[in-house]
Formats: sequence, C-alpha cells, structure tokens
Amino acid sequence: MERPPTLTLAAVLVALQGAAFAIFGVVELIRSLVGHPHDRQTAVLLGVVVLVLSAGVFTASYGLWRVKRWAQAPTYLVQFFSVVVGMQQLKTLPAMMVPLIVVGVATLVSVSLPASRDALGGI
Repeated sequence: MERPPTLTLAAVLVALQGAAFAIFGVVELIRSLVGHPHDRQTAVLLGVVVLVLSAGVFTASYGLWRVKRWAQAPTYLVQFFSVVVGMQQLKTLPAMMVPLIVVGVATLVSVSLPASRDALGGI
C-alpha cells in the first residue's frame, strides 16, 4: 500500500525526535568524559541509554516510513511519554518542553488519522 502524506509526516516527526535524542546522548557522553560531572559513571550510562532510546525511536520512524503495522505501538508510546514529560516539566524548561509537546501531539494526530490507520492496517 502507498504511504499517505499523514504517515509520511508522522515518520518525519518521529525521526526528528530520534535525532534530538541522539544529539542529547552524544552531548551527554562528551560532557561526561570531558567535563566534571558529579558522578561520571551515571553520566556515561545516561548518554548510552539515551543513544539506545534514539535507536529505538529511529526504528519506529523507519517502520512508519515503510508502512509497517508494528511501528504503531512504539510510536504511540514515545508520543505519550513525550507529552507527559513535557507537561510535567513545562514550568521548569519551557523552551524545550513546548516543542516536545507540540511534536508529540502533532505526531499522535497524524498517526491516528484515518488515512494513516488504514495504511497501517487499523488499530
């Protein structure tokens, strides 16, 4: 089946999130190795965990791009947690959380539209 524009948008937005996670993970690893973190092992572990998370998010994006049904669940989970974390941290980090919430909601909407659901085989 051909990929509808709404699913293309969702795949691009999820890839954008994956890129943001990857950048954060690399920056955290560099900071932990070059800087002076309070706990170096924890900082390195955080960087590695975020890089693994970014690989999972990129995999979900690839699944949406290829119109694979299995990509729905990880996409919904990432967006759910993006919106929840964004809402919880909105007052402390608004410059980061507003885009997180906007992208999360936009992705949820685009992957939930009938054209996307039909292409992925329904929910």
